[in-house]
Amino acid sequence: MVKFRHIPPTQFLKGFEAASRLESFSRAAEELGLTQSAISHQMRLLEGHIGQPLFMRFGREVRLTDAGRDYQRTVRRCLEMMEEGYRRLEPYRKPGSVVIYAPRDFSRRWLLHRLPALRAAVPACEPWLDTSGAPVDFETMELDLAIVHADAPPEGCESFLIARDRLSPVATRKLAGGLRNPADLLGASLIHDERPIGWADWLRNAGLEPNGTWHGSNFSDSDLALAAAEFGQGVALGSLVLAEEALVAGNLVQPFDRSLEAGRGWYAVSTRDRLRDVDVMGSWDWLRAQAAPLAAS
Repeated sequence: MVKFRHIPPTQFLKGFEAASRLESFSRAAEELGLTQSAISHQMRLLEGHIGQPLFMRFGREVRLTDAGRDYQRTVRRCLEMMEEGYRRLEPYRKPGSVVIYAPRDFSRRWLLHRLPALRAAVPACEPWLDTSGAPVDFETMELDLAIVHADAPPEGCESFLIARDRLSPVATRKLAGGLRNPADLLGASLIHDERPIGWADWLRNAGLEPNGTWHGSNFSDSDLALAAAEFGQGVALGSLVLAEEALVAGNLVQPFDRSLEAGRGWYAVSTRDRLRDVDVMGSWDWLRAQAAPLAAS
């Protein structure tokens, strides 16, 4: 069977989307730079291709049939996806484009403010940061470097450790002033995220038994959890790597000199083929230099 044999020509779909949205062949023709008779002819051919009417004609105006309304949703969604796909090609048209895939929280908290240093170190590099969250697959995805948060780097790739993940309570200086010892956390408003290791693990590591009565907000995003802590909404069990900039700036403080190994780390990964590109290799070497102090700690 021939694949996609039921898909009509793209110009018919563009004409259908415009005519169905504007409820007029003449206005659709004006928008697309065609004649009214050309749009009308395209729609008759489209209906013949599909095998049923999509429009009810009322003089110069048209209305969608039930089938037409259903088809309109599909066509609009597909055209929007095609347009988005075209826009995503733009970075590939730039010389020196380096696609870096990274989790959103790591990108926002660790990588973003370092991008000017990357561009200074590799002047021809045009970084494109992808935080879409799809599983990394160098066979099917257009990416040059990836940063993954995992127990170990994926097999079959070039890789190195950027930083091990360690967790510790962080809060504003005002909130931290009321925390004299770890037991004070049992009565504090705690901010939770969806990491496998959480507050109960940290408290047990500090020699305390969690009472399960703490209050606070929950976040699926570690960046937002740290942002909530910066707004003074509670104490977050933050990654010291992700909280680094906020700690240096004084937006957050670490009330206790105690951290818990999260059992995971951030790894840079790529392939030998990708690293043959001079700008990709330059970005790789820059990232390794940034990671060296962290990986050693």
